[in-house]
Amino acid sequence: MKVYIETFGCKVNFYESAAMRKLFLEKGFEAADSYADADVVVINCCTVTGNADRKDRFFFNRVKRENPDAVTVLTGCWPQAYPDSAAQVGADIMTGTGDRSSIPDLVLGFLKDREPVISVNDLSGACFEPLDTDELPEHTRAFLKIEDGCEKYCTYCAIPKARGKVRSMPLEDISRHCGSFAKKGYREIVLSGINLAAYGTDLGADLGDAVIAASVPDDVVRVRLSSLECDILSGEMENKFASCGKFCPQFHLSLQSGCDRTLRRMNRHYTAEQYREVCERLKERFPKPTFTTDIIVGFPGETEEDFLESLEFAKSIDFVRVHVFPYSRRSGTMAAAMECQLTRAEKQRRVSHMKKELDAVSASVMESFIGDIARVILEQQLPDGRFTGYTDRYLPALVRAEDTHRNDIVTGTVSAVENGSVIITV
Repeated sequence: MKVYIETFGCKVNFYESAAMRKLFLEKGFEAADSYADADVVVINCCTVTGNADRKDRFFFNRVKRENPDAVTVLTGCWPQAYPDSAAQVGADIMTGTGDRSSIPDLVLGFLKDREPVISVNDLSGACFEPLDTDELPEHTRAFLKIEDGCEKYCTYCAIPKARGKVRSMPLEDISRHCGSFAKKGYREIVLSGINLAAYGTDLGADLGDAVIAASVPDDVVRVRLSSLECDILSGEMENKFASCGKFCPQFHLSLQSGCDRTLRRMNRHYTAEQYREVCERLKERFPKPTFTTDIIVGFPGETEEDFLESLEFAKSIDFVRVHVFPYSRRSGTMAAAMECQLTRAEKQRRVSHMKKELDAVSASVMESFIGDIARVILEQQLPDGRFTGYTDRYLPALVRAEDTHRNDIVTGTVSAVENGSVIITV
């Protein structure tokens, strides 16, 4: 029996899919190269936007059309948050974000009696589910899920419904997982979560403790953090980051808007000025840290004045990379019912405008590193012989170095910026 897993959404979903793949292989399944030649197709769903649901549904329908005999499994955030709408697609097995480790057994049971299964668990009393994997196919960095759940309740977001309360991986398990990844050759660990900065609030620990635990295995070279909520960071936590010599001083601080009026409508728990203060504090604590972020444009009620205020604020932070995306109406959220919904054309105009302005800022930030020493873990080799990779500060890099291979570590000087990447001269 062959199984194929299609993943939509964030790094946490990709980690969970890799863990499910391992569970299937342990049960005697083989990995299929595509859904077309699979006996079982698992769709790990996202529901962060209404468009995410449409992608989940579209892929499911394609599988049923092109491989009608395959056993179909729908799992993840969409069926957890919106089980009634997800059930309408008619998957053979449907689960949520709870007991993923049971899915291979549910498939084996279905193969015996062919009875459809709906198993979406209530997350109110859920604990952190241990999902083990030491391989992430096609990735040179290891993403480790150490936290699940979110209790922020932003007005545009359904993730609290999809993921439940905050729950965290024990510190000793973090060290063990990172050691397993390192033995498989992964040099960089990216700690990931649904609300990562809230790690440890259920354990009497914090994210700084997790960074220290991840750095314990000798073969781990770099420890990086995925997306963070700025209002949860603290000086004590940041001191722990700084105490770890393997920590990468690159911070993805989710902004969403640089306009206080919009932030209030979003139910974000900080002001633009408070966000700036966090960035300034990190600049004082770390040498030349870099910042990346996400920004929503076209949120309900966002005026042109609000948009321009958000843009000017974003420009002032000197982000090295910004994911700008239009507000997507997510049914069942407060924002979906708000008045003054903007047109798709207007939202797209604002996206294009902001991207153009912030791309110019990004180029300037990258040029400020010319002359600095940088370390790169090599990833893919291009036809011209150069390797791609990322510096400790998450600057995309191009490196030409003799007698090197994928996953080697190279140190050199930033000599130029070319098409959005820094050139490293060894």
